[in-house]
Amino acid sequence: MGNLVSDTPSKMTQPVRDFKNGALSAESGLEALSHNAGERIGAMASQISDSAADYAKSSRDYVKENPVAGIAMAAAAGAIAGSLITLIMRRRPHRE
Repeated sequence: MGNLVSDTPSKMTQPVRDFKNGALSAESGLEALSHNAGERIGAMASQISDSAADYAKSSRDYVKENPVAGIAMAAAAGAIAGSLITLIMRRRPHRE
């Protein structure tokens, strides 16, 4: 009878310990997963930033080498943007 009484508290607390250990391991797994995801997103953002900087540099270099073509492209882009804005504004119903 002495063993039955002394074994009962340990049998009752075993599920609690198992749950606690499971929760801790799940927490560690989620922490590692979020850390890895953060590293991957950071690497992707860095690559995008590097690519954008490379495109900007190559654009500047092209315009320095070909100023007339750069001005012509800027004028064409402005004319296209202005035309699109004009078309959009004409199609909107007038409010009074």
